[in-house]
Formats: sequence, C-alpha cells, structure tokens
Amino acid sequence: MKLNKTSPVKLQTLLCCFFAMILIILGSCKKNLNEVPYSFLGEENSFKTANDATVAINAVYDRLRTIYGMTMINMADLNSEELNVEATVGATVLDFKENTYSAANPIFDAFYTNCYLLIDRANRVLQNIPGITMDATAKAQILGEARFLRALTYFDLVQAFGDVPLVLTPTSDVVNVNIERTPADEVYTQIINDLKDADAANLPAKYTSSGTVGRATSGAVKSILAKVYLTHKDYTNAALYARQVIDSKTYSLFPDYKDVFPPENKNGQEHIFSAQYSCVKTTYGSSMAENFSIYFSYPINQGGGVFNADTLYVNSYLPGDYRKQVTIITQKVNPSNNQLVFARNGPCIDKYWDPSPCAEFGARNNFMIIRYADVLLMYAEAENELNGPTADAYDAINQVRTRARNGNSSANPQNLAGLSQSQFRDAVLQERGWELCYEGHRRWDLLRTGKYISTLQAAGMPVSQTNLLYPIPQHQRDVNPALTQNPGY
Repeated sequence: MKLNKTSPVKLQTLLCCFFAMILIILGSCKKNLNEVPYSFLGEENSFKTANDATVAINAVYDRLRTIYGMTMINMADLNSEELNVEATVGATVLDFKENTYSAANPIFDAFYTNCYLLIDRANRVLQNIPGITMDATAKAQILGEARFLRALTYFDLVQAFGDVPLVLTPTSDVVNVNIERTPADEVYTQIINDLKDADAANLPAKYTSSGTVGRATSGAVKSILAKVYLTHKDYTNAALYARQVIDSKTYSLFPDYKDVFPPENKNGQEHIFSAQYSCVKTTYGSSMAENFSIYFSYPINQGGGVFNADTLYVNSYLPGDYRKQVTIITQKVNPSNNQLVFARNGPCIDKYWDPSPCAEFGARNNFMIIRYADVLLMYAEAENELNGPTADAYDAINQVRTRARNGNSSANPQNLAGLSQSQFRDAVLQERGWELCYEGHRRWDLLRTGKYISTLQAAGMPVSQTNLLYPIPQHQRDVNPALTQNPGY
C-alpha cells in the first residue's frame, strides 16, 4: 500500500504519535514512564481534513508488512509438515519446526507487538475520523477499512494465542499498564461485529485508481468473514459469505496456476486481499523470494534460501499435478548466463521468485492473505459439513482441481465424486495443502480441522497438546503483569 505523499508532515506527526506510545505499551521499553508525553495530548490537531483521514488509514495498512511475510511463514507453514529449514538459520526460527520454542522467542514478541500497533492505529482512525468534515461516502469507507483491518488482526492473534487483550479504544495511559486477556469467544464476537460493520460500509468491489489498489474491498470483508465463521465452526454463515463472494463474479481463478504468483500479476483476478510489498521504497520489499530461492547472483546476489520443501510433503502430490511442477523445483536456469543451477539442500519453492527485486531481501512479491481458490475450498468445506458432499461442494473443489490439470483432461488430480462426508472432509484438507502451500495457511487449517497433532506425528515432528496454542510472549508479560500464560509454557 502506497502511503499518501501529499502531506508528509502530517504523516510524520501521526506515525510518531503511534510509534511512541505503542512501542512503550507493548514492550519495546522495559520500564514505565512517569508521565504521559505531551505529544500524546496533541492528537486532535492531526485529524482535521480528508487528507488526514487518508494518511491515517494508510498508516494502518502499513503495518501489514510486519505481520505477514516471513513472520507468518514461520508461524503457519514452518510449524507444519510442509516446510523445512536448515539448521544454520538459528534456534529462533528452527524452534518452529521442532516445536521447541518458548515464550522468550522474539518472533512471538514482534508479531504480538506489530499486531497491537496496527490495532491501535485502527482504533485512532475509528475514534478521530468521525469528527472530520469530509465526504460521507469516503468517511464510511475509511471507517469500514479500519474495522476490517482491526478484525483481521485480532483473528490472527486469537488463532495464535487464544485469549488475548481486546482493546477497542486508543491507548492513552502508559503508566501501570494492566490489561487482562479476553476470552477467545468474546474476541471472535468482536471480530464478527467489526467485519459486519465493514460489510455494511459498502466498500467498493474493486479499486483501479493509483494509490487505491490493494485496499480492502467488499469481497475481502466477506471472504474473511467466511474464514472466521469456518474457524468458529459456524458452517451456515461460512457457506453463506463464501457463496456471496463466488456469486459476485468479481473474482476468478487464473487459467494457469503459475500466473497466481509473479509480482507482475499481483492484485490480479484471483487476489482478494494481500499485504502489499513493492519497490516504492527498498524497505517496502519482501524477503520471501530470497528465503526460498535457489542460489543465484542475478539480478542481485541471492545466496540461496534456507527454507526448503519437506520431501515427504512433496511426495504427497498426485503424479502429474501441475501445481507441483510450478511450486517445487530442484533446478533452475540462471537468466544471466543460461546456466542450470541445482538446489543444494533439498527441493526449493519457486512461488516467490522475483526476477527484478528491489534489493537483497527486498522483492516485489505480495503476501496473499486470501485468494479466490481459498474461498472455493472454504465453501466446499462448509457445504460438506452442513449437507455432506453436495453438487455445489463438488463443483467448488473440482474447479480448483480442474485448473491443477493445466488443460490435460487425463492428468491428475481428477475431479472428485462418490465420497462420504468424512472422505470429502479429508479431501478438502489435502486439496488446501496442495493448492495453498507456503502461503501461511497450513497450521491454521490443521488446527481448525482437528488434524494438527496427528498430522505432525505422522510426519515425525515432536508435538503435544501444549503446541495447540503459542505462548504469550514473555516480554509482554514482563510489561503487563495482568497477562496470564497458556498451559505448558
């Protein structure tokens, strides 16, 4: 998401206010301040015009890059059976593969902190923008976007940690912070309420003008609502909202699976909502391309990623599945000299290859938070739970499987038919793995379907009931004594 550049002073004022306060509250400072800084009292001077409102909502979007990317890959994909990492990466990351992490792992602390940074920015938008005199439609849209982003972030938090503090107003007091965890069911209620409010804001179906592409749409709101309801096992509403996205005809599958991933195609026909990475600034780039890459020195030094596809997982694909050919590589031609380069440490993942990155660890690939294939598979899952494998459920999953044949009608995977409800349930979970692997979904899918422990055990990964939730970061508990810890940590 590009930041509005017409008012850099106002943006700086807003961001300074946001950063100063939240970094203190959420643990970037070891001790409490004795008084509230004066700058906290001047916020009313930062929300005066429509341009201020745009700058403020852009600042909320800006935090998505710190929550997703490799942070979500570590938490959701490395902590599953589909991804491996080399031991040289160090214990901070390796612990996710071996389930040996503790509450002191800094990845948890960074994720938690950045989530609440985004939430606080959203809360400031929701508190201050209603008082701005501006176009009513634009105001309603910005408020809807803020509610969507707050809901999405709380959804990420509650999936990771269970009970978390539910903070719905800007934090203004940095003295003696004691905020208790809110029961997960109450957090889910707020998530759903925010998303319904965002849905009622009549967000556009699409954005096309410069500086708006990548913002939350009505389809994004309905898609995340479907996923929240699915996770909360409200299959009626999950099917309802997924069906609304399907029936809107706003989105469609790319005809060729490989076209889902190139940076040149981002925010395309299948992409519903993504964290935006770009070369607008070098710091806006993504590190996913290099973390997964085969060694290249073209167009910049890419030393070869330490993340590799798990061999057992690679072998789970049906013979001839085109998605395996697109996703998994053991060799690649170096465009600078046409030399064939071979993977050094197991099969590599080619979804995030960027031929024109901004810099080392600075590629243009978006992080796809939700895309249309995900919605089709969510609908198939919810419809099956409600009514068994109906014709509509088969149609949804078979659209995904048809594309995976890449035009070869005799190839795998063939369309499904004649399954029991239980068999169809397992088939959808497997299909999600093949279709959405390395996109930040696997742990959450396994947890939602009750297959996390059994799947990791079958893959030889150490796992126990403790690992069903991540630990509340220890640093946050040091700063906020009211935070309790999850069992086993």
